[in-house]
Amino acid sequence: MTMRLLLAGGLVLMLILAGALVAFHADLRRPPSPPVLPVLTDLGGDFELARAGGAPARLQDYRGRIVLLFFGYTHCPDVCPTTLYTLKLGMDQLGKTAGQTQVVMVTVDPERDTPGHLEQYVRYFDPRFVGLSGTVDQIDEVARRYRVHRQKEQSAPGGYSVSHSAYVYLLDQRGRVRALFGDGTKPAEIADGVRQLLADSAVPR
Repeated sequence: MTMRLLLAGGLVLMLILAGALVAFHADLRRPPSPPVLPVLTDLGGDFELARAGGAPARLQDYRGRIVLLFFGYTHCPDVCPTTLYTLKLGMDQLGKTAGQTQVVMVTVDPERDTPGHLEQYVRYFDPRFVGLSGTVDQIDEVARRYRVHRQKEQSAPGGYSVSHSAYVYLLDQRGRVRALFGDGTKPAEIADGVRQLLADSAVPR
């Protein structure tokens, strides 16, 4: 009787160990979850600028959606159109979840980029995009909050270009900056960043 109990106990122990080993190996095969994107507390903040027709628009109008915020201008010869096209491809890769994301371009050249002109420009790349402009003082304030460099540089007689930083800011549903995408970022990287914020927001805290 004692021998049978010992054998039965040993069998149960072996089954438990076998189950633990299976679970352990399954965890090894499972790809690690990406780390939660940090909140960049030294960047960002709400602002109010103007859309086409002069309608006021605030960043908080997009609360509940992920925002991809970019600073550029319509006379930009290379970086701005390339970035906007990259954002368009990133939105395309998101599929249906693109409806939970808003691309916003803020001009760094308010003297030439009226709200209507800017809106027409960004919609050339994607009709879902929004363009925002304002006074020089308003743009200076927004640029300061996001640490955006912008500097006029004289070119042809009577003309000028604007040197500016070209980051895309990834903002979560609460308007907080969570990541920056630099020049050369791929559309898939932008789409993955959006998906990660969507996944993080779906996890109960």
